[in-house]
Amino acid sequence: MAEATNEAQCFYENLIDIGFGEEMVARCVLLKQEGRTGELLRTLQSSRRELLTNIHAEQKKLDCLDYLVYRLSKKGGIV
Repeated sequence: MAEATNEAQCFYENLIDIGFGEEMVARCVLLKQEGRTGELLRTLQSSRRELLTNIHAEQKKLDCLDYLVYRLSKKGGIV
């Protein structure tokens, strides 16, 4: 989590903490500097949707793995 002392540095560090690459960080910083808040929010919301989609896909894989482990342990190795 960001521990910056000024707002600009905190914003930058939060973008890094999110996992944004250099290009996305630069884009977000520029949008903020130019006061294009609406576009910045749309960009962040789009990234959030993408991240959530990835989380759901990984959760589905985890559920399948858990079920396989359950079946193997419950049935003595028979799936």
